Amino acid sequence: MPRRGRSPGGALYHASMTSPAQTTGNKPLTIARTKTQKVRDALEVAGAELALTHEVLTGALPDAALDDALVARALEQNLEVEEKVQKAADELETVTQLLKAEEAHSEELEKVIEGLVEAKK
Repeated sequence: MPRRGRSPGGALYHASMTSPAQTTGNKPLTIARTKTQKVRDALEVAGAELALTHEVLTGALPDAALDDALVARALEQNLEVEEKVQKAADELETVTQLLKAEEAHSEELEKVIEGLVEAKK
């Protein structure tokens, strides 16, 4: 049976898995940007779901339940988590943009290197 576990960085892995670069031929920066964008999109959805959950709960619960300290704290925590998820999504958008810029820079450098190699021939 193939081994499963976590990498030193905490990511799940499967011993029989190949790296995304091996299977797609893409460059590491492109893979990182794509994965970051997917995670950001998932966080955006999760944030929207949390917001909807909060609205449903506050609208569906009777006033007496909303006055209950535990219910009030749970609703407050829901809002706090929603804010954290949104902040994480925003930060991932920044990372995505940085990776995109680095991809462009890397491509420029590769062209320069190719030009130098061709010039040496």
